[in-house]
Amino acid sequence: MTIRVAPLILLLGAGFAAAQCPNVHVFGARETTVPPGYGTAGTVVTSIQNAFPGATAEAINYPACGGQASCGDVSYANSVIQGVAAVANQVNSFNSQCPNTVLVLVGYSQGGQIFDDAYCGGGDTNEGLSSTAIPISAAAQKKIAAAIFMGDPRHIPGLSYNVGTCQASGFAPRPAGFQCPYAANIQSYCDAADPYCCNGSDANTHQGYAVEYGAVALTFVKNKVNAMLSGGGGGGGGTTTTGTTTTTTPPGSTGGTGVAQHWGQCGGIGWTGGTHSSSVPPRIFADLVYVSHRLRCAIHLPGRQRLREPFLLLNS
Repeated sequence: MTIRVAPLILLLGAGFAAAQCPNVHVFGARETTVPPGYGTAGTVVTSIQNAFPGATAEAINYPACGGQASCGDVSYANSVIQGVAAVANQVNSFNSQCPNTVLVLVGYSQGGQIFDDAYCGGGDTNEGLSSTAIPISAAAQKKIAAAIFMGDPRHIPGLSYNVGTCQASGFAPRPAGFQCPYAANIQSYCDAADPYCCNGSDANTHQGYAVEYGAVALTFVKNKVNAMLSGGGGGGGGTTTTGTTTTTTPPGSTGGTGVAQHWGQCGGIGWTGGTHSSSVPPRIFADLVYVSHRLRCAIHLPGRQRLREPFLLLNS
């Protein structure tokens, strides 16, 4: 087969990149002074990845500092402002590349604060963040299925998504009466003995939420993610669990007829998809459909074969 249209060469790269998009992607943000990575949020991030085979994750790249030399002497306020910007940049960038992927946020302590500020908006006068707008794009907001805040200093009593024993405010509290527009997608964990998200005096409590509430958080996230996936908002299919029944949906499948039904015919063998469109010359349309199908199917091939697929197409 000869690919007759030069722009199809460009489609190879874009289409193959889209084929790599996961159903679920998790963003994790660490607590203050912890080295780059997920920090204490890591066990929760990992449990979510394990619950959705093929799920990916990335850490928010920000100082996570409170003025300590070990993290560059960046002030807490400046660290939060940089963190909120990093959340917006990373979430928006990923969503622009994988617009159908379902997103999850998991933040611990200062990491919870930057996700809180970025996802709920409202500004953060405690740290000098004056803009009240939500910096995450409208498109990305729609794909965030769940957000987990653990030991969030923005905690105030009475919020609908609070979980735990704390009935006081953290050291960087939301104003009285605040309610996040995405409250239904959030769980925020804080206990009374915590000196950072509450007014207690036991720092060990602050470090214990991944163990104490990890299973609860995972159940919440699974319910939210599965609901979004089953509602058609997922990134190319996935696994939906209802009771004891698990159903795997092929990438792009809607349960109806059309090209998506032929996802199993990878490599073009026995291709029975569309071959004509009234608005596109038959041969060009057939080439487009064939290329699109091959790239979409490439995600199911073994690693090396998946990487070779674009080059095989160029020579086919």
